[in-house]
Amino acid sequence: MTTLDLRDTPVSMTDPTALDLLEQAIRQFQSYVGDPVATIEPALEARPDFALGHAMRAAALISFGEQRFFDQARPSVAALEALVERGVANDRERALGAALRKLVDGDWNAASVLFDRALVANPRDVIALQTAHLFDFVRGDALNLRNRISRVLPAWSASTPGYSYVLGFYAFGLEECNQYDAALATANKALELEPADAWAVHAGLHCMEMQGQIDQGMQWLESKKPQWSVNGFAFHNHWHLALLHLDRGEIARVLEIFDRDILAEDTDIAFVLVDASALLWRLHLLGIDVASRMARLANLWEAKLDGERGFYAFNDVHAMLAFAAVGREASMARILHDLESAAVGSTTNAMMSRDVGLPLARGVAAFGTGRYAQCLDELEPVRDIAYRFGGSHAQRDLITLTIIEAARRCGKLQLARHYLNERVMHRPGSELGTRLLARM
Repeated sequence: MTTLDLRDTPVSMTDPTALDLLEQAIRQFQSYVGDPVATIEPALEARPDFALGHAMRAAALISFGEQRFFDQARPSVAALEALVERGVANDRERALGAALRKLVDGDWNAASVLFDRALVANPRDVIALQTAHLFDFVRGDALNLRNRISRVLPAWSASTPGYSYVLGFYAFGLEECNQYDAALATANKALELEPADAWAVHAGLHCMEMQGQIDQGMQWLESKKPQWSVNGFAFHNHWHLALLHLDRGEIARVLEIFDRDILAEDTDIAFVLVDASALLWRLHLLGIDVASRMARLANLWEAKLDGERGFYAFNDVHAMLAFAAVGREASMARILHDLESAAVGSTTNAMMSRDVGLPLARGVAAFGTGRYAQCLDELEPVRDIAYRFGGSHAQRDLITLTIIEAARRCGKLQLARHYLNERVMHRPGSELGTRLLARM
């Protein structure tokens, strides 16, 4: 007799205690509330033959997108593979193991295909779906952020546990494909089912931010703050809130959010450091004095250099922002060296580093040393292909803002206005674009 999980998806484990811990870990994985790794590990200690438990642990660790967490995930992937070899794991778990192996070995594009094959057979495999969705984001694959969810969504319904979170994923994919009305409607549907769905809140906010609907975005976030501010994704939604205040020119409020809600304490989590770099760099471009905050941030990035070693170009470029802003020349050189080393490999990140990471890092370094024309020469050719190294439209907007300011500083005002025209046309309600035009 086949055992099914709460989504009617086959699982080889029959121990009810282990399965209960798995469901707890899945809820934590989806909601960003709690620690799924800490939850699933007691089940693995008691039942080392828990194939899906090993997959859950690996997926949760890998989702952090850092070398050290990939390294911590490898034993779980190996344990899952061993259970497959012994004939203990089922076909679903075998498929998950194959995709997770590609992830930890650095072939994220191949993993994307294998996750989809796993979802063909089991479209409600939430571990496969969420991990694939997160790596669609990491790979900058906007089409699959939307289409991967649409391929499985007919197999889900409001009665399926975790359905609201899948709608939140779909809303974000729709937004990244510029389908703002459909994205917002889907985010609202998700929030009707689960008001605390931080990913759906995030997706709806993106719709407003990308259209320059600043007042609506603030109202959206503030009205839902009691729900989204109490989970592990809160720092990123606070980052978006800070961007809205930045658009209004409310610098004191931006810094308050940064100090209290984004980097209140020192951290070594790259996701948080990325947001911190991106926000402070935007302020730096505007001539706001953030030197002390940037110096602290640069220290935090420097502590990670040996461990990450050019693991993910998106993170490397954000580290470069901090180093360039405060003139850490040795660390700037280290980032360039790590990117150059990564670029000669055959992993997905090697492609990201070659195509986008290296030119962006060189451009940021040039900006930091006052070589603004060279900054333009590096950034302009990759601006429109920067999706290849991951992130969202909102995150990659930093590239255009840097181009605009570099153009202004080297006297190429017509070029700066050229890119500002695009911004004002697409975000007519954005005050930032208007203020930047006034500086030209």
